[in-house]
Amino acid sequence: MLVHVIMHLGLCASVAKLPPEAPIAIAVRATDKREQVVLDRTFRMERGDDQQRVVEFDVNWGIYQLTASIPKYNCNAAGYFSFLPELDRSITAQLADGPPPASQPMLLDGAAPESFLYLKPTFVLLDKAAAVCDKPVPDPLPSHIVVENDSDAYYASLFFDTPVPAGVETMLALRLQTPTHQYHYVRLPVPVQMHWGGWPSSIQFGVTEDMVDGLASDPTGTLLCPKLWQTTAQ
Repeated sequence: MLVHVIMHLGLCASVAKLPPEAPIAIAVRATDKREQVVLDRTFRMERGDDQQRVVEFDVNWGIYQLTASIPKYNCNAAGYFSFLPELDRSITAQLADGPPPASQPMLLDGAAPESFLYLKPTFVLLDKAAAVCDKPVPDPLPSHIVVENDSDAYYASLFFDTPVPAGVETMLALRLQTPTHQYHYVRLPVPVQMHWGGWPSSIQFGVTEDMVDGLASDPTGTLLCPKLWQTTAQ
């Protein structure tokens, strides 16, 4: 089951200063958990006038480490990405001069209706000892979480480069903004792996239109713990 991927690559400094007609070759590789290469392609194009170049390819659904590089100029990007069955995905990556920085995420993703995007979904970490169902939400802990939204799904990466206070056990919550700029917080009953284990853990959490509509009458600023919101860990 193939997923079509549209990859937006920000150009590194050494390529960005080239003239628009300069030819470049972008090598893209995808590797699975068993270190098998499932994609190895080179895209040849001109530098162009934009600060981004776009490449498109197909992969089977799953989790892969993607690398992109312009070898002639030592520009590189790398990261872990998840792809859902039957859902095409757009991703964004920044090419940098020299080796790419280490990427150590926990991945969260799920199908979602377009109305979900209007709520500006993001995720926050809470102190589990202070976060109680149906009580005011404590201040979120420092975190590095990146969310990318498509029209039919969302994809989030939780990185481990922001330290959590010693002795604090974390809880993951989904935060959604209301039209009046208040927030709903929904507890996600999933273990948060705060230490790198060599390959990203993955949590699938699909959202339906009924789930979005059901939040409209719920209080804001409190921790909501709906029992029917379920997740799947991989």
